[in-house]
Amino acid sequence: MREHFSLTLLLLLLLPSAISFLLSPHPLSRTIVSTPLARSLSSTTTSNPSAASSSTPHSSIIPTVYKNQTKYLVENTSYTPTSISSVYVRHCLMQTLSAAEDVLSQIRKLSSYTSDCEDVSIDPFGDVTSLISDCEGSKEKRGDVGWIDRPSSSSSSSYPGSSIFPPSARSTLFTHRLKPGDIHLIKSPLGYHLTKVSDVTLKPDFPNTYIGPKPKLKGSGITSSSSPLNSSKKYSILTAGCQMNVADSERLEGQLHSSGIIKTDEIKNADIVILNTCSIRDLAQSRVYDTLGPIARKKREGAKITLVVTGCVAQQEGQNLLKRIPEIDLVMGPQHVNRLNDLLESIELGHQIVSTESTVISEDISKPVRGDKYRAWVNVIFGCNEHCSYCVVPNTRGVEQSRNVEHIFEECRGLGEGGVKEVTLLGQNIDAYGRDLNPKGNFADLLGVVNKVEGIERVRYVTSHPRYFSDRVIEAVRDLPKVCEQFHLPPQAGGNEVLKNMRRGYTFESYMKIVNKIREKCPDASITGDIIVGFPGETEEEFQRTLDLMEAVHYDNLNSFAYSPRPFTDAALSDAQIPEEVKAERLKRVQNLSVIHGLERSQRYVGRTEEVLVEGPNPKNAQEEVFGRNRQGRHVFFKGDIDLVGKLVDVKIEGARTWSLMGTLVDVMG
Repeated sequence: MREHFSLTLLLLLLLPSAISFLLSPHPLSRTIVSTPLARSLSSTTTSNPSAASSSTPHSSIIPTVYKNQTKYLVENTSYTPTSISSVYVRHCLMQTLSAAEDVLSQIRKLSSYTSDCEDVSIDPFGDVTSLISDCEGSKEKRGDVGWIDRPSSSSSSSYPGSSIFPPSARSTLFTHRLKPGDIHLIKSPLGYHLTKVSDVTLKPDFPNTYIGPKPKLKGSGITSSSSPLNSSKKYSILTAGCQMNVADSERLEGQLHSSGIIKTDEIKNADIVILNTCSIRDLAQSRVYDTLGPIARKKREGAKITLVVTGCVAQQEGQNLLKRIPEIDLVMGPQHVNRLNDLLESIELGHQIVSTESTVISEDISKPVRGDKYRAWVNVIFGCNEHCSYCVVPNTRGVEQSRNVEHIFEECRGLGEGGVKEVTLLGQNIDAYGRDLNPKGNFADLLGVVNKVEGIERVRYVTSHPRYFSDRVIEAVRDLPKVCEQFHLPPQAGGNEVLKNMRRGYTFESYMKIVNKIREKCPDASITGDIIVGFPGETEEEFQRTLDLMEAVHYDNLNSFAYSPRPFTDAALSDAQIPEEVKAERLKRVQNLSVIHGLERSQRYVGRTEEVLVEGPNPKNAQEEVFGRNRQGRHVFFKGDIDLVGKLVDVKIEGARTWSLMGTLVDVMG
């Protein structure tokens, strides 16, 4: 009987190899995954699979604090959260529940020894499965079942893998909230499946592609008119939001320039107006409609303008934007920016288009038009697989998709040859880089690759996720000469209960372990972060833990925000919303403390000579001064000629402000 197999002996057999990996060095050339093994085994396991299979599909995605909102989610059709269309599954089949639970327990024990070791060859799930699984069809493949589609009323009961992972198991699997690395215990007629989710494909539930005729505009009696696509036309792009949006706008410009269309900074002179939008907070989304109003009015009056809305608001609202503002010609999600010219050609034929469907992001043929000659943004991973309960990003930017390292290297090489001195690598969760590639990659190794690019003198990156942050990234920052000593590590909150309800996946204590490692290995590095105050259910005691965290870290810079409910997020459904006046008061306390810490961190540079990449003239004293940033990201102002822009210089720091430094030019390095 399989259940009589000595699982303890199995652990002893696997443990020596795991420990040897822990004790061995991890050179940057080794292929690793950036996701700690402990994360893969920390998900909730269903001890009663039959009960799970009868639950509503929505109920498993709502944290405990919001369970009372499940009925609302099911019955209110206006709320359509992102669903998963398919899952890549591995499984270990056992005949009894007790045996399955014992196996999972042993995997967890083994993971406690290997949680800090990220070598891809350490795979307790695959090792155990290849030894003791009762599924002969997948045992030799270390449990691989393959891609399984979400069941539907029209789907067949026969699908690839159905003989080893039957339809009842598939149905139960899709009642869970599924994320890469999760392990679920599922019962079927074949036995008990320890089911590991290796990858997912997301399909938004909100409106996707729509192509229709131009509408008649209210009160005007004319059809909405757009501008023909040709080289005599001009375009203007308005960009709001994060660095990802800035990079997307540069890609949009590359598309338009490839068609010979000229840029203008004056909207009134533009034939094509593009709004690249942000929906991270309610205020940012409201400004979209404020900006669209005057442009729509000009179209109603007969102006031949092509009006494009892209970015996160476009992805989030989809066809609803057309209902609200029918003058819009194209609504386009961030995943479609490299299709702009094709979509504009369809508009010329008299179509009105919404393009927000999930897609595989391909490499651009046209090159982005950089907004800076000496600094550049480089996307390395698109999308986000996390589902923090307050965040719209998974709904607006889709599933994680890493770019191949060869493409990233070639883009950076071209930038270096073109005179760019500094690149910033971009990702919503940059520590996840490479885990979706085959073979797998990791972010620390990518830093090593970019560090080798000739011409590039500095490398920065954003944004890290504390849940997946790797020690090897700290070591890469310490050891690689071009990688700047700056860590953007957003905690979002300090209270463990708030972090749990946010679904961040770490605690105050585990976050501080990362900070302490950074301080130990890179003592001169800057640490920056983001804080949200007034999250639903945040008590004064929990908020005090946020202040405690700030006191423990002393951030060099801190972005702070009052919580803003966002559509398609679980936190927005909570009945424990914090009053606006309480949020405002807490935000003020956070900002006051961050000012104290910011000045303290600035003062440490006084008397030192800092390497600065000159970015431009001082906006407040353009005739005499220029400014740039040191390696830690502090702005440095000093007297100098405009010819210094784009050069690395040494500056003696003589004064400090909260977020900036003042000094005297010492040397020009080139």
